[in-house]
Amino acid sequence: MNKKTVWGTAAVVLVAGYGAATWYMGERARSSYQEAMNDMGKLLGPEVLVSQQYTKGFWSSQGKLVLQWTPPASEDEQDASGATATAAAQPAIRFTVENTVRHGPLAGWRPAAAIVETRLIAVEGADDHVRKTFAKVSAPTLTTVRHLTGSHDFALALPAGEVGEGEELVRWQSLAYRMKVNAGASRVHGDFDWPEFTMDVADKSEDDDRPAAAPAQRLAFALQGMKGEFKVQLEDGLWLLAPGSGKGTIGKLAITRAAGAAPGVAPAAPEPMVALRDLSYGVTIARNGAHLGWVTTMQGKGSVGPVALESLELNETVSRIDVEAVKLVQKALLDAYKTDPSTAVAAVEAPWIASLMDAVPKFVAALPAYAMKLSAKVDGEQGELEYGAELKRVPDAVQITEGAWGPALLKSSAVHASMRLPKAWLPRLAQAAGQQAPKPEDINALVGMAEAQGYIRQEAAHLTSAVRMEDGKVVLNGKAADLPFGRK
Repeated sequence: MNKKTVWGTAAVVLVAGYGAATWYMGERARSSYQEAMNDMGKLLGPEVLVSQQYTKGFWSSQGKLVLQWTPPASEDEQDASGATATAAAQPAIRFTVENTVRHGPLAGWRPAAAIVETRLIAVEGADDHVRKTFAKVSAPTLTTVRHLTGSHDFALALPAGEVGEGEELVRWQSLAYRMKVNAGASRVHGDFDWPEFTMDVADKSEDDDRPAAAPAQRLAFALQGMKGEFKVQLEDGLWLLAPGSGKGTIGKLAITRAAGAAPGVAPAAPEPMVALRDLSYGVTIARNGAHLGWVTTMQGKGSVGPVALESLELNETVSRIDVEAVKLVQKALLDAYKTDPSTAVAAVEAPWIASLMDAVPKFVAALPAYAMKLSAKVDGEQGELEYGAELKRVPDAVQITEGAWGPALLKSSAVHASMRLPKAWLPRLAQAAGQQAPKPEDINALVGMAEAQGYIRQEAAHLTSAVRMEDGKVVLNGKAADLPFGRK
């Protein structure tokens, strides 16, 4: 056999082998796709996943599914005669999602069993207001890579856009989210970056100092330079609070407020409420037997109102959260999501309510605890605030049966709080509250009065105070004190 025949035969075998591998992986892709659709159908229910189809090709295949969402009915309204009229049911909105599946072993010119690109291609049933609100929003694209080893890569890309109009407006720059899942679906890690997210809203909360006819204040919220990474260990069916860790940074967090302006009047300059920068955060969730706990930390600097913060640090700890209670909360969330809002079932009879009620005694029996410490440095002086609470024993069953949760928890809990405040901060705090800075002699008089009554203690240039309430007793700065609200 000459060389041309050998090379020709080898080429035919290679092409045939690649074609066979492509056909085989196409079959595997179709089987995996159908399995995923079955799982989705069980999770969402037939009311949400209306239909799905799959058209297999040799090099690539097309999948299409239709999802449906029914907006909750609006509240009852009164007609011209004052009689109550039941509002008409809202029409369902249908979303058509298209999946393009490219088969391996060189799917998309890279070694992979399959690559799936998922896009939202149509929305039906939305009214003119909804279409106008979302006119500047482009659908995200999800790219899923199934590797030959059985692991998966996911990449979500959300283009820049904005939602709303007038006083209610949300804008964002493009979001990139990446995630990797191992073959056994037990380990997940990933990262994301989001350059900017802003939100402008009208503050419609009640304000005693603002006339009823005055324009509402405007609030603006902005996050810039967000980046983060995470890793999670999925085990024992936990996904809401799975063991793992995450960390990230935020370049800027700002909240401003501006007084409302009447039509034809120039708006007032926004007033900074919070302006933090160079923020970093971290969270670690750990499991210890039947319990979960987590620690959250954050550091940064900036300002709160007119007070400049040279540094700001937050530490938060939650411990002894029962694993089985978390699973019941997970079930309640899924049941609530699948509940048809048009179904005439009493709220207390809803399945998700039953799951939450089953979770409560497990949660309480684990004796959960919470602690928080906040510290800040202003003008070279550092102040600290700490507080926390924990269940020391299971609350009285009789009180709980009677619905007296408050007294039962108070009797069974320990609550503590403490502060260490630089005395030099007092004029700054008064100015931050919009008051005139008090004179030194007035400050000394107020501090002396509070100290004489046992509320605070002076330690050099700091004011301190510590209170603990446990077993029906209150200890304030080392001395017994009466319970608040006159309780005995």
